[in-house]
Amino acid sequence: MKKALWNQVQFTFFAACIGGVIGVFIWAFLKVMGIGQDFLFVDLPKSINLPYLTLITCVAGGLLIGVYEKIFHASPEELETVMAAIKRDGSYSCDRLGIRAVGAILPLIFGASIGPEAGLTGIIAGLCFWAGERFRYVGKHLSELSQIGMGAVLGVIFKSPLFGFMMPIEDGEMAGELARRDKMLAYVASILGGFGAYSLLSHLFGGGMGIVRLEGNGIGSRERIFAVVLIAVGILAGILYTIFLQGAQKLFVFLNKKAGVIFCTVLGGLCIGLFGTYVPYSMFSGEAQMEELAQRYMEYAPVMLLLIGMAKLLITNISIQSGFKGGHFFPVIFAGVSIGYGAGLICSVSPVFAAAAVTAALLGFLMKKPVAVVLLLMLCFPAEGIVWMLLAAEAGSCVQAFLDSTSLFKRSNK
Repeated sequence: MKKALWNQVQFTFFAACIGGVIGVFIWAFLKVMGIGQDFLFVDLPKSINLPYLTLITCVAGGLLIGVYEKIFHASPEELETVMAAIKRDGSYSCDRLGIRAVGAILPLIFGASIGPEAGLTGIIAGLCFWAGERFRYVGKHLSELSQIGMGAVLGVIFKSPLFGFMMPIEDGEMAGELARRDKMLAYVASILGGFGAYSLLSHLFGGGMGIVRLEGNGIGSRERIFAVVLIAVGILAGILYTIFLQGAQKLFVFLNKKAGVIFCTVLGGLCIGLFGTYVPYSMFSGEAQMEELAQRYMEYAPVMLLLIGMAKLLITNISIQSGFKGGHFFPVIFAGVSIGYGAGLICSVSPVFAAAAVTAALLGFLMKKPVAVVLLLMLCFPAEGIVWMLLAAEAGSCVQAFLDSTSLFKRSNK
């Protein structure tokens, strides 16, 4: 009994230390990303007055990313792929972590419409497995350690420890492993350790990222009447995202076979540069752009806000499938907010409520994890909309499950 308790204390302490290391690594990763983006898209245009500099920069980035991938094969895997590998194998590759880190950060620096969560999750999962192999008392807990690291990454990046905790828990196959008391303690310790280290470094030295808090009017009778319409808009946005995903997959798989990876990444950079030149909100993860949009959305016609959101969904899929690999959570949230603002103005309801309903339905459709969606979005939208966000996320999840069962618009993560 005492030995079992001591082993649990050891593992929990080890998980907390691993979480702290994860927090430091994520802060450093995002700090380098921010410095690179500022240099290429803020400082460089001030020094060089060159037409279409954004387009040139993105194409050059596509060429660099393509050559790097051709040489090292180091592009990050999507979050769902990492989770599936951990569940299937009980581990994740810890080879070439430095090379993979560069492969994950390059697309972000060159303005792709992606988030950092996919690349960081794979690297951290590998780092956890590498560390676990070198500490004998971790022993049989290697699989849990990779899962714990993944939760810490999500909790830190999105500044939502509860989301990092629930994302794997809501996955049925991981729930049994992580719901045990000893595993849960280690899981919470890792997330809090990572969040604490990351928050401290961000406070002292700046950097980092997170979802912007949006404030708006309360929920009245008109908002309740149009809630169903707004949820439907979010689900339609999810279907549109899936259509864009399938189209981009087919196109770039074909081009990769015919012309190679470098051609695909250069074409992806060309698309990112063109979209970024004429629709600046389409670039980057969308986290910083969402704050600007919240301040300026009244300057745009409702239809323009809808188009900006749809453009974000399109260029996100083009980015990922062309070889600018990364996550889709941040861009999808931005797209949901933009579409929600447009729909809210059309329906003459609170734009923030509309954005919450649309975004929750959209993420619920894509993730099929309603509770995780709400825990992610509750930091972004007012607390009074939590029930409506849960209903929207559940509706989106149910529609996606139905379409999956009929093989319509089934998402692929290949």
